Amino acid sequence: MNLNKLFASKTKVDILKYLIFKRQGVSMRALETDLTWTFPAIKKQVDALNEADILITDKSQQKRSIELSPYAAPWIKQVFLAALAHEIRMAMGEYWEGIERVFFGKIFGTEMDVDLVLIHSVEKETLETIKSVVSDIFRSYFIEQVGVAIMSSKEWEQRYRLADKFVLSVLRHPQIF
Repeated sequence: MNLNKLFASKTKVDILKYLIFKRQGVSMRALETDLTWTFPAIKKQVDALNEADILITDKSQQKRSIELSPYAAPWIKQVFLAALAHEIRMAMGEYWEGIERVFFGKIFGTEMDVDLVLIHSVEKETLETIKSVVSDIFRSYFIEQVGVAIMSSKEWEQRYRLADKFVLSVLRHPQIF
């Protein structure tokens, strides 16, 4: 899923990612500081999102803050979570043949203790690359802290046979993405 094409602007996508996953109630200057875009580019996209009723801009005397509209926020967040899940799946399929299963957790709305579970049959060197790419994907969505459980398929099967609480909780929660 290419969010840049969907929203017709990389700047707009970065603003929405920031507001969904990092924080709301920020000023345009704060966005300029945290994002790599110029103030005029950010202002243009914020104005466009305001016109589309996606954002609410508080222009009071004391502060100027930007927030997602409470009506649009759940829908927009679901689109971005679907895009995040798609990016993770594409990375797993593109780089590593040894990834057997991917379970999406807490950040995606399931009641698991972790955000992502990867079951693999790869070597340790490849595992380090997997960790790096997964953390880069989450970082591109302004998600700094993420819980990822990575285990071998052999360990997964052993824990499943022993009715391990973690494995059973992962299997108990339906996969939305």
